[in-house]
Amino acid sequence: MRIVVFGATGDQGSAQVRALARSGHSPVAVSRNPKPWTIAGRRIETVAADYGDLVGVAKAVAGSDAVFLNLPSTSFQAAEPLIAAANVIAREAAASPTTKMLVFNTSLPVPGARLGFAAQDARHEMRRLVFAAGIPAVSIQPVVFLENLLNDWAWPSIKQNNRIVYAHKETLDVSWICHDDLAELMLAALERPELAGRSFAVGGPEAVRLPVLTQKLSRALNRPLSFESQSITDFCQEMRHVFKGKSSLAEDTMVSELHRLYTWYNNASERPFCVDMGPILKELPVRLTPIEEWAARLVLPVNC
Repeated sequence: MRIVVFGATGDQGSAQVRALARSGHSPVAVSRNPKPWTIAGRRIETVAADYGDLVGVAKAVAGSDAVFLNLPSTSFQAAEPLIAAANVIAREAAASPTTKMLVFNTSLPVPGARLGFAAQDARHEMRRLVFAAGIPAVSIQPVVFLENLLNDWAWPSIKQNNRIVYAHKETLDVSWICHDDLAELMLAALERPELAGRSFAVGGPEAVRLPVLTQKLSRALNRPLSFESQSITDFCQEMRHVFKGKSSLAEDTMVSELHRLYTWYNNASERPFCVDMGPILKELPVRLTPIEEWAARLVLPVNC
């Protein structure tokens, strides 16, 4: 199948392109500035499209058998252009004579009802538009990515101080998931059109607290690690620094929303970061990667 992958050069999208290529599909990598891409000696088709160019994103859908839709985080970018792009992509897919399925990756937990958090509510609206467009669609809704630990706000402390610093309270159960497993779950949804109209919250095979995560990573990386349950205020100020000049949102707005959202993540009775994958794996049967296995096969970042 010819599968158009939006957001293909991002960490999540690139994992999906690799998974599709391994499975014998023909992925089409859509990004703002595509570069030549080869996987296992096989050249990957690329298409240039910007989410701000609605004509361009509509054209990118042409000739597809299915679409994998990934969109930038609305915690750091204005939501309205991305909601418009999601609507156009879904409608173009529905109108296409060849496109049979759309799999939407929300990239974060999306509750059943809107709770007044800007990033979640934007994803909620995108999901509504995707389901209303008329294309058979499935929404895959991951919790927390293991790869977050390799980003600028977490990895330097691990590398320099052997210390995991993360804004999770010590008693928070988290079903950490890796990008490769998200890709496999999306591929499983693609292969099951009977699941159209369904939304799946997904996580990894283990729900662990910060002390246990630290133990597992310490064993896998063969280095003694400690942990710090970072205050949400300190986390938000760090994110202000990391995304300074990179966000289309006003800094104070971004920080305020992050503070509200992470307070909810840590304290909500719904336990949004904890997923029982047993029932889900009966419908989306994939092998999930344990935390230590993920860490043991890492190619670690060296520039941060």
